[in-house]
Amino acid sequence: MSFSVVVISYNARAVLHECLQRLTTYYPGAELLVVDTGSSDGSPAMVRSEFPRVRLLGVANRGYAYAVNRGLAETQGAYTVVMNSDIYLEPGDLEALQQALDADPTAALAGPVLFTPSGRPQSLGLFYAPNYWKLRKPRPVGWLSGALLLVRRAALERLGGMDERFFFYNEDLEWGLRARKLGFKNLLVPRRVLHLGGASTPSDPRFIAEGYRGSLILSAEYYPWLHGLHRKAVWLEAQLRLRFDKNPVRRKGYRLLAAWLAGENVNESLFF
Repeated sequence: MSFSVVVISYNARAVLHECLQRLTTYYPGAELLVVDTGSSDGSPAMVRSEFPRVRLLGVANRGYAYAVNRGLAETQGAYTVVMNSDIYLEPGDLEALQQALDADPTAALAGPVLFTPSGRPQSLGLFYAPNYWKLRKPRPVGWLSGALLLVRRAALERLGGMDERFFFYNEDLEWGLRARKLGFKNLLVPRRVLHLGGASTPSDPRFIAEGYRGSLILSAEYYPWLHGLHRKAVWLEAQLRLRFDKNPVRRKGYRLLAAWLAGENVNESLFF
């Protein structure tokens, strides 16, 4: 069995169908598992009826990291793919990631250059952009997007699964930082893969606050010398956004963020 593939999905039936159509066509020998996090759009029934060889695991909607870890526990491949349902693979994509890991035994994770439907590299922040420059062979980077990752199963014994304190956002960043702390590499591979983006992310103001919450967990754990300043900067941004942002959804998100900051419990998600 060459790959175990864990697809995380939530209310993305049409996108999931195309994702699985490609996987079953291009990777007929792979172990395929869909982790559905409480979809109400008929996704589970579609998987059962149209993709009978794909295993379906229903779990509570407790975040991306939680879903990924449930999937990792159910697969057995030496190389496990973790991916969103809005990743559209082409033949050779997963092989390119595996070849990168095979060539470097110190690497635990490999990921491609994700492209948007408009043909642009997916933005992962201003400081991530230089990783794309003159990328002609796999390059060690600080972290990789969790939208599509290949993880070496042998490395998981030391690395462990994703941190379930993160509900959404930052769990991939933490995984990469933890891998580096343990002496592993994260390899960015010069392979273009299409990522639709946002197919399973609802318009919910809590996601705004959750992104900041996760970043504060990261700074407290990996950059403690910066955490105090970081927290003050987040508080100041929330106050400015509340005063000047005209978008009511964003204002509600920053109001939630300000209230959460006042509560002093960095590990408590707004979704629980």
